[in-house]
Amino acid sequence: MTSLSTAARLPPVLTIFAYGFRPFFLLAGLHAALSLLAWVGVLQGWLEAPAGWPPATLHGHEMIFGFASAALAGFLLTAVPSWTGSGPLRGWRLAALVSLWLAGRAAAAAGAEPALYAALDLAFLPGLFACVAPGILRASAKRNAVVLAILALIWAANAGTHAAMLGAGFVSARWGNEFGLALLALMIALIGGRIVPAFTIGGTRMAGRPVEIAATPRLDRAVMAATAAWAASLALDLPGTAVAIAAALAAIANGARLLRWRTPATLRIPLVWVLHAGYAWLVLGLAAAAGAWIELWPKATALHALGAGAVATMILAVMSRAALGHTGRKLVAAAPTAAAYVLVTLGAALRVIASLIAGDTQLLVAAAGLAWAAGFALYVAVYAPILLRRRADGRPG
Repeated sequence: MTSLSTAARLPPVLTIFAYGFRPFFLLAGLHAALSLLAWVGVLQGWLEAPAGWPPATLHGHEMIFGFASAALAGFLLTAVPSWTGSGPLRGWRLAALVSLWLAGRAAAAAGAEPALYAALDLAFLPGLFACVAPGILRASAKRNAVVLAILALIWAANAGTHAAMLGAGFVSARWGNEFGLALLALMIALIGGRIVPAFTIGGTRMAGRPVEIAATPRLDRAVMAATAAWAASLALDLPGTAVAIAAALAAIANGARLLRWRTPATLRIPLVWVLHAGYAWLVLGLAAAAGAWIELWPKATALHALGAGAVATMILAVMSRAALGHTGRKLVAAAPTAAAYVLVTLGAALRVIASLIAGDTQLLVAAAGLAWAAGFALYVAVYAPILLRRRADGRPG
């Protein structure tokens, strides 16, 4: 039985809690925009950072384990029913999971005691795991079980950051944030390897300029092995040279994959080219990590290329496309959506450039943050009505 037919037999619920992508895609966009505006305010001295954590550590943590975790939840709660034919999480159960995420964000914003922040924040990903694991593990094809492994490791990275802030001496907050970001990059390599070529083929066909992309299973395995090895090098806190070599190999493998995906054919199709842009940021971020870990340039260059660039762009790409498709609307990006893509890309690029400049970059960093936040604010303005209303075709979900 498909998830759609299952949903059709369920009682009606508030539209926002009818499917997992609805609340989490909306909250991810809101969190991205508001958090970056607040961070710019802190950097400019207009706002005071919440107490309890070093401001930069909290900023990175909330981007990785707050913003990205919400987007990941929306994606998995929508994709897993499609992968497995299981029923979607909806109604009060979905509302309860949303409440767990909100509790963590409220604790961060309020500057709660580190122990309370840890308890609230660390409850969310196990809740998400409990919601998606049964469907994946019951499915006849177990290829998606790797998603559960990555999800568990993201929780472990988050726990490491909190442990460090609680005084544990065996890990550092830097370790937790960097490992968490690497795991998100690994998730992009995994999921992007499936959806980017598929959506490129479908999008160019719909545009009347079809392209074909041949399957490359050996290259795909090499990409996953190389990217996982790089993430493992960070998890093990290996010497900088070892991390740099692993990052370089991952950049080469992912770059070779991207070159086969016919990017020039997508440049007039915003819903598709933004996926390619996100994956290009991944390649750039891995290459930047190779140089950063042997001190050719600051680590901030790599971290922002991967975070503000790859993770944020791919999240925006997937959220904007899935929200249209799963609400019965045409897969066409309106002009404001394309503008949001450009703003987020511009913001990421400016932030990476700022990290490479030795002088005063306060205004450039502020411009980067404002552009990036404006991109997600524009996404919210366009997609909030879509996410809060029933499907355009009248079907459930």
